[in-house]
Amino acid sequence: MTVPNLIVAGAQKSGTTSLCAALEQHPDCYLSNPKEPNFFSRGINEQRLASFSNCFRGVPDDARVIVDGTTTYMADPAIAERIYRMLGPGTKFIFALRSPRKRAYSGFLHMLKRGHERRTAQDIFLSLPDDPVAAVQAERGNVDKAAALRQVIARPYLRQYDDVLWNFRYLTNSLFAAQIEPYERLFGQDNILIILFEDMVADFMSQRARIAEFLDMPEQGLPRTLPRENQTRMPDTGTLWGRIDEQVRRIKRGNFVFVRKAEGQAPSRAPSDVGTKLKRLTDDEVAIWEQRLGRDLRAVGW
Repeated sequence: MTVPNLIVAGAQKSGTTSLCAALEQHPDCYLSNPKEPNFFSRGINEQRLASFSNCFRGVPDDARVIVDGTTTYMADPAIAERIYRMLGPGTKFIFALRSPRKRAYSGFLHMLKRGHERRTAQDIFLSLPDDPVAAVQAERGNVDKAAALRQVIARPYLRQYDDVLWNFRYLTNSLFAAQIEPYERLFGQDNILIILFEDMVADFMSQRARIAEFLDMPEQGLPRTLPRENQTRMPDTGTLWGRIDEQVRRIKRGNFVFVRKAEGQAPSRAPSDVGTKLKRLTDDEVAIWEQRLGRDLRAVGW
């Protein structure tokens, strides 16, 4: 039975799809099909490990690195324990992290683009208290309320995740230290590689050396630059034809949510009031990672 020995577990909107595309180019690496099977995101799957191997058909028995690239696995601490029970303590993990404030806003754009988010950035972020701990609790309550009012659309995720609202908690998903802690506790830091999205974009050559060393494989099989994959581009919904074009695209992808004009109106960068708020909410998180990594992360845009 073929199962992964490497999981690229997040963070969402931090270059994980591009990283998996880079790994797939290496002759020693084999990626699951689909790239994000979400297998460990549902407790019911604990009895279905044999079926998981269907995602790795054609992978040779002597494959060195077998990859599951699911970003959902950071969202729920129960998932780390589930992976530990099912795959064992030797499983390796790569976590690609990005500026928390930028990741939070990018996560919002991602769900807005899908048509599953009906609130504005101001509605979401400016209503949160300035204390990060209190903000996380408030965000959870706000998302629950938005789901009840159908301001967020969770229906498409019912069969994918136990926690169907996880990807609407944009701030919570950007506080990486708390999400990674269960993995470090269970698997140990030697089995975990932390890389920054900003470093991969600026100088992938230096990062590919770290990746190759971590996976104990030749560096030369990896590309020299990071592939550009899964970038969030907002649709042009300002015109009727733009909305029709976006509706057709959604239907082709099995997404039948009606396109609204407002979906294409959000700026690609956070408005100044939202950006200021997110900076206040993520300053402590940045400080944690500056201490852990021993570097000034403001210099790379955190």
